[in-house]
Amino acid sequence: MSPVPVFAYLALAALAVWISARFFGHPFSPFSIFYGIWFAALAIYNLHWIEYIPIRRPAWTLMALSLLSFAVGWLIPYLLWDSRQAQGPEMVASQVSPDRLRTVILIFFVLGVIWAIIFLSAIRSNIGLAALIEAPGELRNAGTEDPLKILDWLNVANLVLSTFYLFVLKPKRSLVIWLVLVFSIAALFLKTDRTHFFYAFSWAGFVVLHSMKATLKKVIALVTVGAGLLLGQFFLVAIWLGKVAENIPVIMETANVRNAMLFMLGPYIYITESFPSLQAYMDSAPRSTHGLMTFYPAFRLVHLIDPTVEQPAIVAEFVQVPFDSNTFTWLHQFYTDFGTTGVLIGPWIIGALTSCVYFQMLRTRSFYSTLVNGLFSYCLALSVFVNHFTQGPAWYFLVVTFLIALWVRNPMAKLRPAEV
Repeated sequence: MSPVPVFAYLALAALAVWISARFFGHPFSPFSIFYGIWFAALAIYNLHWIEYIPIRRPAWTLMALSLLSFAVGWLIPYLLWDSRQAQGPEMVASQVSPDRLRTVILIFFVLGVIWAIIFLSAIRSNIGLAALIEAPGELRNAGTEDPLKILDWLNVANLVLSTFYLFVLKPKRSLVIWLVLVFSIAALFLKTDRTHFFYAFSWAGFVVLHSMKATLKKVIALVTVGAGLLLGQFFLVAIWLGKVAENIPVIMETANVRNAMLFMLGPYIYITESFPSLQAYMDSAPRSTHGLMTFYPAFRLVHLIDPTVEQPAIVAEFVQVPFDSNTFTWLHQFYTDFGTTGVLIGPWIIGALTSCVYFQMLRTRSFYSTLVNGLFSYCLALSVFVNHFTQGPAWYFLVVTFLIALWVRNPMAKLRPAEV
């Protein structure tokens, strides 16, 4: 392993944070989150803890084009931005009615309890509740929860709303909301996956981060606590499901680390496997899906109305890197739909969209723009892994949070309707 690319990529990640703090008003804007995560992931990849298949020029070119394209899109709203319009982050709390937000949280809690009861009942009927301990890997397919995914995802939203209520609004009556927060966390663990938990905590972290004054002490504390929670849940789920490196022979055969460092192979693989997987996916010459992947949620809705409309397979086939992998970074959908053109246009549009939302948030400090900025920040943070912009939950939350923001708006706040 050469330390030069590792330190070079880490320096680029630090530079992205500095640029964001210097020019974009916050060290953790979507700009620095996107580039910081990508460059940090590439630095970790260059540790070479796993002997992956080689990444050749075509995959490196696609990744470089996407990084450049995102920057071009981001700069468009920035060049139209007047920093004198920025308001302090504490303004967002004044836009929200604590009583109304409390009502929303309690309604979501009731709906989340309904989902949990039905989910556990399905598990009890199909494989028995003992599977929670004895066979947790079977829980995902044990129930009939698919029609209830809307209620399931409300637990994710409720964790975000509860966190905002407790740590930003800080009202006196908070014991019930603390209990709701604990329930939401427990419900996320029932899913035995990492997506829901990472979705909820990362989204909540970004919302809180942009709802308080960004002092160095607060930022370090929030990032440290957040990273600790995510890593802790990652390891707990891995141990619970038995998905540790020592139990997977092909990983052990390709690992370049031993002893205590084997424990860190799980996070290493999740952060880096998408890079060689993208190369293997390109080598497979996938059939173009002409927009079905990028706009999957829309086609899913149309399919419900007209079952004859083609619905793409959102879960990709496995490739060998050398072990099985089916995550190809966020470029998977763009490349499958439109080839290199999609890799140029997709990140460009998202760069412009996330920049527009971010600077709108700085200008208005509305509850909705703060929630959406946090949601988009999470999607960008996971872009080294998968594309959450093209998946149903993100589209669902854009609608749900808009309705929530309308309802919880503080009638005393001086906010124009267009800035909700």
